[in-house]
Amino acid sequence: MRNARLPLVGLLLLPAFPALAQNATAAQSSGGMTWLWILIAILVIAGGAWYFMTQRRGLRSTPGVSHDRVGGAAEQAKGAVKDTFGSVTGDAKLQTEGKIDKAEGRAQSAYGGAKDTLRGR
Repeated sequence: MRNARLPLVGLLLLPAFPALAQNATAAQSSGGMTWLWILIAILVIAGGAWYFMTQRRGLRSTPGVSHDRVGGAAEQAKGAVKDTFGSVTGDAKLQTEGKIDKAEGRAQSAYGGAKDTLRGR
């Protein structure tokens, strides 16, 4: 499945190259060298996409951080934004939702911290 996406990346990025904007007569008069450069560019883009796709696999699993801690921090940030926006606009309901989200985020982060402590991390 992953190999099927690789050529698509190259094809989607093809319009970004100015060499493709040339008309067919200019490409024929240059002896077809334009297509060689296009092929090289496609290969470089596909190789870069393959490299970064295979390198991301190692970044997904972070053994030192609990997903609950990360989710809790995100929930706290969302709550802080809601709280601030509610206080600026004068919306008491939004401000209350923000405070609730911050409390939920703190609880989730504390739960993740407890799990990490039990695991010995």
